[in-house]
Amino acid sequence: MASVLAHATMQAQGRRTVTGAVLSAAGPVVGANVFLLETLDGGLSDTLGRWSFQTSRSGAATLVVKATGFEEVRRRIDLPSAAVTVRLSRVAHELATTTVVASRYAASDERGATLTALDVVTTPGTNADVMRAIQTLPGVQNVDEGTGLYVRGGDYTETHVLLNDAVLHTAFTYESPNGTFIGTVDPFLLDGIYFSSGGFGARYGNVLSGIAALNTQGLPLQASATLGAGLAALSAAGAVPISDRLGVRFAANEFNTDLLFRVNGSTVEYQTAPQGHDRSGSVIWRYRTSGELKVFGITQTTNLSSTVEEESYTGAYTLGLGAHLAAFNWRDVFGRWSPSVRVSDSRLRRSQDYGVFALATGQRYSGGGAQLDFAPTGALTLRGGVEWERHWSDLDGSIPQDEDDQKPGARSILVLSRDRGDRVGFFGEADKLIGARTRLILGARTDRSTLTGATTTDPRASTAVTLLPGMVLTAAWGEYHQVPDPVFYDDSIGQPGLPSMRATHAILGFQAGSAGQMLRVEWFDKRYRRLSQVTRDYDVVTDGTGSSRGVDVFASGQGLPGMRWRVSLSRILARRTEPNTGLLVRAPFDVSQSMTAVVNQSVSPAWHIGLTFRSATGRPFTPVVSATFDSTRNVYVPSYGAPMSLRLPRFQRVDLGLTHLRAIGPLNTVTYAGISNLGDRDNVFMYRYSQDYSQRLPVRSLFKRSYYVGLSIMSR
Repeated sequence: MASVLAHATMQAQGRRTVTGAVLSAAGPVVGANVFLLETLDGGLSDTLGRWSFQTSRSGAATLVVKATGFEEVRRRIDLPSAAVTVRLSRVAHELATTTVVASRYAASDERGATLTALDVVTTPGTNADVMRAIQTLPGVQNVDEGTGLYVRGGDYTETHVLLNDAVLHTAFTYESPNGTFIGTVDPFLLDGIYFSSGGFGARYGNVLSGIAALNTQGLPLQASATLGAGLAALSAAGAVPISDRLGVRFAANEFNTDLLFRVNGSTVEYQTAPQGHDRSGSVIWRYRTSGELKVFGITQTTNLSSTVEEESYTGAYTLGLGAHLAAFNWRDVFGRWSPSVRVSDSRLRRSQDYGVFALATGQRYSGGGAQLDFAPTGALTLRGGVEWERHWSDLDGSIPQDEDDQKPGARSILVLSRDRGDRVGFFGEADKLIGARTRLILGARTDRSTLTGATTTDPRASTAVTLLPGMVLTAAWGEYHQVPDPVFYDDSIGQPGLPSMRATHAILGFQAGSAGQMLRVEWFDKRYRRLSQVTRDYDVVTDGTGSSRGVDVFASGQGLPGMRWRVSLSRILARRTEPNTGLLVRAPFDVSQSMTAVVNQSVSPAWHIGLTFRSATGRPFTPVVSATFDSTRNVYVPSYGAPMSLRLPRFQRVDLGLTHLRAIGPLNTVTYAGISNLGDRDNVFMYRYSQDYSQRLPVRSLFKRSYYVGLSIMSR
């Protein structure tokens, strides 16, 4: 790879530029290695599948295109030539490996890791859940057994999940006092899953910590159907090519965890087990080889009712959720120009009821963005864009006035509000190959929000230097801003005019090897300013500060024949202002040490077994040291000890998975079975107290030892 990059950046006289695009049935292929077999002159395809490199060769040559998960293509061309478009086909029945990309392996705006649908299904312990699969990647702390993405000492609200470049505000199927449980997106709807734990480029705005970008499948080349069934869900999907340029895709999922909990038991008593559905569809028009229009829509519902025990009240907790997302995407390549446009609209309605807490919230986000890439030479790409978002929010209900008294009839704050806010952002980047070994990306973005009433500017830089063949040194630095939750601006429970929260990322990394066999180490330092936080009594406070420093280590390789393994290690020191006292203490997400190891063994071409081991330091919490009885309210009022002075017990879990792939006539089948928490370990989600706070009682996380089975049948 290093030699290819070196040849691609040479600027000798008499050299000519070769350009083209790499596409698949699902759209552009990112990170494909394109080179001439005779000279090794070459380059990598970008996010639109476009590639460009220079060569001094003329006449007949062999163009080679390689990409993980696709069959290699070799094509004879005559130089100089017109733009060359290559279409790749996925490797049949191959279990694609997780590929960690540090700045697209050597210097890019895309720092992170990529996953495929089969990665999600074959990783033990994920239960075919996209968010749980992302949690096995470097930079994500095992804060609890929910599906939230806590990245490098940050809250899960600091990481945005994008679906076709639009923010997905319902990345989790449901939330409860015991945490999030199931992700919302069927992995087989997706063509690719990209995750970055920091240092990402200027195109991503209004986010402090991480990006998880999900892209739906593109134009179908043939009619297909997929049926899926598991202990918690039933699903169906189909694809129909109307012509060689126009096609549709559709999917439906029904989930009901009642059978799952009947088989495995539960640490929570449910009157109505979590259940709901989603429906999605897309229309794809590839009006020419490099141009595509895609319209995608999804609607989701969730309902549950459970019993929750608190110090002041034990009773029913109910949740109802409805969400919709529609996104329009257009992209094309015109020689050296690559434009793209996105327009989206999403709506979320959530109602929660528990004791005196009864709140209905509605949110709507409408917006869009446009981006233009220009490659004047094979060594330089200029990128710029604009994005706009309008947000509506409404609140209706009541919340407790005091955290220690949530029973019906307790003192409460009535909430009734309607708010609106706009955000406009502009960004620009220059991506430059310098000499034979160095790539530099310089960019900046500016955003203005009517909620904050201020403009922010975020400079960002990333570089990579090839030290030796297969050994790359990477570095990134940047400023990041995020507007606080719009609910925080409500007059009755928040503070209008809160400033944007700010984080500064500094990252230094080293990578040796390539996809499948590599070692990557990244040191990071993240500083927070102007954090908006919520106290125990639901008051919003601002001007919080914090920091997170540490190192992430990722290693992957092959052992016995048919074995693939990967290990993620993380060590952090995270501190943050405690909102109730204003003291700078350990952050609630300071999981100082965590490890995830995944081993997959192909027993035969059809049978695959996997094992996942997770271990993490327990997260910090603030203990209650005493309590006094308030006779006027008939409730005990707790007194708290030093903030974040104690930790939950260490988290550990072993998950086992078995996958069987089989072709039966015109059908492919994927059968998967798993055991989560094989040792039935009592991992503690939190502590609660007796009514008078004299006893501290552990609350076990949702996962006891759990069995899960599923089957997907796909036409070929």
